[in-house]
Amino acid sequence: MTRIRHIQQNNFSVAELIDGCKQKKPQSQKMLFEKFAPLIYTTCRRYDFAGYPAKDLLQDTFIKVFEKIDQFDERKGQLKNWIARVSINLALNAIRKNKKVVIVIDEEIQANFVYESDDMLTPNLSEEEILALISKLPVGYKTVFNLFVIDGFSHKKIADSLNISISTSKSQLYKAKQILQKQINQIIKAKHG
Repeated sequence: MTRIRHIQQNNFSVAELIDGCKQKKPQSQKMLFEKFAPLIYTTCRRYDFAGYPAKDLLQDTFIKVFEKIDQFDERKGQLKNWIARVSINLALNAIRKNKKVVIVIDEEIQANFVYESDDMLTPNLSEEEILALISKLPVGYKTVFNLFVIDGFSHKKIADSLNISISTSKSQLYKAKQILQKQINQIIKAKHG
């Protein structure tokens, strides 16, 4: 009986899960969490910092999703993208509130900053290796890198979200790429030699 019930649960469509969540049905909430948590956890790990671990961000994301599920409009996009945006917004709010996490930019460097190519040399690295490299970046660099490169935010949107200037966003991205490229070069050197 349990096995049959489990098989039937997997046949629920996303729309049925959403409807169940709107009705606050624990079974629907659990299935929605199980369906999307692994994907969203990847997003949470990218924004992980000492004041807001990825597991806490994941939990807070789904609490917010279940509270705000009525606001989801399937005509405007996929549910997984909406949940990811909830996660990113929670992370950005935490970063703004955490006074220890400040994006610092040397004004002299910023004044003389020259933007170079966006190209980065990337050998065949696994997703885990890439996430590990990104996670080692200072919070400000990591946040701008994630928002721009992975989540597709413009520098204007990043600047508005983090209360920084557009040039600060651009220079933070440049510095993040420099650090990542240095780390990647070290990996290449270690593999080949």
